[in-house]
Amino acid sequence: MGEITVPTSVAGSSGGILQALLTELPDPAELAEEQVCGRACVWCAAALHNTTALDLGARQADAHSCGARWYPRCCNPCGFEHLHAALLDHSQSCEQCADDFLNCSVGKALRMAMRTVR
Repeated sequence: MGEITVPTSVAGSSGGILQALLTELPDPAELAEEQVCGRACVWCAAALHNTTALDLGARQADAHSCGARWYPRCCNPCGFEHLHAALLDHSQSCEQCADDFLNCSVGKALRMAMRTVR
């Protein structure tokens, strides 16, 4: 589990990017061009539209010994599924979440992101 940042806006609004480093993303070398470029869901390969796609943020990938950037995006159902899994994984090992989930910034960011994709 890596760093989680709060979504800057609701999915589908102009200029907003939902950035959440979830559990590991698929290896970009094993994905189709549409998935690497963000035209298809990184997990299920469904075609995406700009109004509904969730931007997972630009990532670095090692391509032929040089750093390359790729732009994974996902559909709402896959986003919800992976955010939910990340929240369950986090909350089971987070003492702050066990006491009061409102005090944990990571747990709060995951819950806000889940509401965005719901």
